[in-house]
Amino acid sequence: MERYLNLNINILFIYELIKGKISINLKINYSQTMKTPATRYSAPALEKGLDILEYLAPQTVPRSKAEIAEDLNRTPSEIYRMLTVLEQRGYVRKQPGTSSYSLSLKLFELGHLQSGMTTLRKAIRQPMEQLADGIGQACHFSIQNGTDLLVIMERMPSRRICLAVGEGTTLPITQSASGYVQLSQMDEGDMQNFLKLDQYFQQLTQTKQKANLKRIEKIRDNGYETAHSLITPGIIDISLPIGIPNSDLSGALAVSLFCNDLDADIIQQTLSGIQKCAQQINRNLGI
Repeated sequence: MERYLNLNINILFIYELIKGKISINLKINYSQTMKTPATRYSAPALEKGLDILEYLAPQTVPRSKAEIAEDLNRTPSEIYRMLTVLEQRGYVRKQPGTSSYSLSLKLFELGHLQSGMTTLRKAIRQPMEQLADGIGQACHFSIQNGTDLLVIMERMPSRRICLAVGEGTTLPITQSASGYVQLSQMDEGDMQNFLKLDQYFQQLTQTKQKANLKRIEKIRDNGYETAHSLITPGIIDISLPIGIPNSDLSGALAVSLFCNDLDADIIQQTLSGIQKCAQQINRNLGI
């Protein structure tokens, strides 16, 4: 029972750090404050990894290996090995073009401990089920996870063969309609900074980059996106934003169709269904 209580206390502590409810002076000696009282068991390697996760949780900007090592009073080689493993396992992510690290959404994927995401999933589940049955097509909901989209929910219609994008799927943001919808919801400065570091966007010619910036503006004006898939030929993606921009309660609702004609009747019919679904989700969120 004692170990069970300690486990729950540790999980709650990490959760509170992630939500920003606990603030920490970054100049304190983390190697001392993060040590727990003497216990019966010791796992030094695990403790080093947890120290890094707990250190990164409240950070507002990514931290370099040198900064992490200094604040945790560890050697650079210790931190390098731990960060390498944590990155390989998906718990931390390196910022593109830098040697700095931040937490990923792996903790959410494992335990859905972020209450904002739990609220979001509850709000979208039933409307998405109704949408799938109403239009006879699968629908999916994705959120930003670093430079990618992460599909956190997918719903299939009861009786139909259709195209589906499964939960857990990751897609490059600048390679999908939902990704451009997400970009349209960012502040202008955040969007520009994101695109400067995005490898797919930077590989484009200046003409195509300008065209994609206009695409983002059009999405902002229209409130939705319909486009041919950049990943799979013969597919049209229809997507629109959900929730509160730049918050935990935001994402993109989308349907992918086997279709080549953006002017086909099914596109407008599907878009109408998605818009009604979005309205219901936002009502569920209190928006």
